[in-house]
Amino acid sequence: MNLNSKNQKNFLAIITAVLISFYIESCNQAVKTGLTFGNFYHLFSFKKFIVLFILLFIVFRILYDENLRKKVLDFIYKYRYYISLAIIAICVIFQIHGSSINELNCFGVKHNVLFGISRNMRSDEYIVNTLFAFSQYHNNFGYFSDIIRATPTDMFIIYGQAVFDIAVIFRPFNIGYLFLNQGMGLSFFWISRFVVLALISFEMGMLLTNKNKILSLSYAILVALSPLVQWWFAINGLVEQLIFGQLGVLLIHFYMNTLDYRKRIIYAFLMIICLGGFGIVFYPSWQIPFAYVFVLMALWIFLKNKNNFSYDKKDLLIIFISLAIFALIMLHILNNSMDTVKIIMNTAYPSGERFNGDGDWSFLFNYLPSIFFPMTNANIPLNTVENSVFIDLFPIPIIISVIVLFVQKTKDKLLTGLLVLYLLFIIFYFIPLPDPILSVTLRDHMKTSRLFSVLTFTGLLILIRAMASLKEINNKKLLIVFAAILSATVVYLSTYFYGPYYHGWMIIALVILYAITFSAALMAGSKKGKTAFLVCVIFISFTAGALVNPVDYGTDVVLENDFIHEVDSIVQKDPDAKWLVYDLAINYLTVVGAKTVNSVNVYPDLDKWHVIDPNSQYEEVYNRYAHILVDFQNESNTTFILKSSDLFTVNFNVNDLEKLNITYIASNKDLESLSNENVTFEKVYEKDTYKIYHLKYNKN
Repeated sequence: MNLNSKNQKNFLAIITAVLISFYIESCNQAVKTGLTFGNFYHLFSFKKFIVLFILLFIVFRILYDENLRKKVLDFIYKYRYYISLAIIAICVIFQIHGSSINELNCFGVKHNVLFGISRNMRSDEYIVNTLFAFSQYHNNFGYFSDIIRATPTDMFIIYGQAVFDIAVIFRPFNIGYLFLNQGMGLSFFWISRFVVLALISFEMGMLLTNKNKILSLSYAILVALSPLVQWWFAINGLVEQLIFGQLGVLLIHFYMNTLDYRKRIIYAFLMIICLGGFGIVFYPSWQIPFAYVFVLMALWIFLKNKNNFSYDKKDLLIIFISLAIFALIMLHILNNSMDTVKIIMNTAYPSGERFNGDGDWSFLFNYLPSIFFPMTNANIPLNTVENSVFIDLFPIPIIISVIVLFVQKTKDKLLTGLLVLYLLFIIFYFIPLPDPILSVTLRDHMKTSRLFSVLTFTGLLILIRAMASLKEINNKKLLIVFAAILSATVVYLSTYFYGPYYHGWMIIALVILYAITFSAALMAGSKKGKTAFLVCVIFISFTAGALVNPVDYGTDVVLENDFIHEVDSIVQKDPDAKWLVYDLAINYLTVVGAKTVNSVNVYPDLDKWHVIDPNSQYEEVYNRYAHILVDFQNESNTTFILKSSDLFTVNFNVNDLEKLNITYIASNKDLESLSNENVTFEKVYEKDTYKIYHLKYNKN
């Protein structure tokens, strides 16, 4: 290498690193300021900029040197599993996670999020899932806990918490909680799931593309950093469904393509985990349509390999033992959780819901503005979480598939099957169907917006599969013109649905960005086209996905403040006391083991509410999964008020508190004035606006 060439590459690396470092830190500030940039220069962190620049200079210096690039990329590919383990270990040691628990920092704990911002709208994550996980440390990780709801509550089957039980084998990402402290357990839960999802998605990409590494990496990024995955990352088992579903397909492929019975035993054991892990997610709106996809792909794998598959009696023994182990564990889970399942199946929400067609056309274009969702609080239809999808670049997957199958006349059973399934999902999504078809297909159990999520995942599979089969098209100018017109068209259609949301510069940016991306996808018959597509994918996925969740560390904002220490002290002295939480995060006290009656009821406790509603007048209100707010008065009977499908308020007459054996109330409002001849609100703690009341009941 001559000096001029070396200096030129150094210069290019410096310029690229500066531009991208500035872009990343600018995006970080845009997330904080909501695209207003009012305090941009004040908030811009030059320290972070310098760190990013150093890291990116090293990266681009490697990428601009062809020999060095090949060596480094080959090393990363060869040792990707070891590198992944190292990443998980380092992050766990430093307690790095993506939780939004900083939203619970209402007690003035000094804490700075490393990157991005916590998301108030992700309350199901930081108020429910994360705090439930912490509560298990005070329950010895039992299968049932009376900390949640202040009555024995199944901790495993619904919100899937860590338990010291054989059943945890189906929730392997919770195992960190069993052996690590809260911060490390939380880190393991977040980082291991992300890393494993990315790895398995890459391997699935290798299967889809016949081992094209560029497209496989594009697919892995589009899955792991998709808006849908990132906005829903820690709840409803979405990540687990993608991991176990894709891994299950891969394991069938690996099993049928090896003669080593030691490997076959391992694959069969992992398949048990995949089946169990996918099955106990207990969220049919995603489980059912994802099952359609993965069963189709498993069938393709079987048909593809059946003629070359060698098997004998050992395989029958392996399958029999595997199924027996699976059945025994599932029977154990059902034995523990059958009562819970029965209760859930008879709730007004969510089991009372039925779905049938009537999809919203705007969802077809949700991927377009998703790059702005993490950076704005603008009022769009529904909310950013409900609008999140996989970025499938509709209608490009259909267009490339038509070219591959009908113009280039490529025979591809998987691509054809995926297109048929895509059409079926379109019918499910838009067209109301007769009851018999709803029952047979289970369509009535798929929430329409969730069904669309899987539709976009199917579109993504079609896109990557079709691009891998696409032959080079020579007329590049025609492709570029077509891509530009198509981009302008879909952006125009998107503005029809989201007009008030867009600013003029957003429309221009989207037209340019997707014109380039569509062009790259249509040119995927060449290596340059695939590489250009990967660059576009990295850019889009960073803004639409990577900016969604914060990069944070530790749990001090929840566990290290005077208020929670005081609650902990009271719990140590009076462990059986029952608590209510008023105008605070309703699950907060559970992190130190306080038995909280109105912590999120993941399934209803009808017996409890019947005590104060003996005629079941309000059963339709409280017979549901619910966040429960409370209010107090001493003038009228206790009432239950439904606020939304998963939220209700109990307006307690204070004389009814004794019926539920309430001993303490945590509140940020003054309640002493509610004392009467039957109950006394005795303030036992106050700091700033936060108070704890001990209730004394005056016996007659």
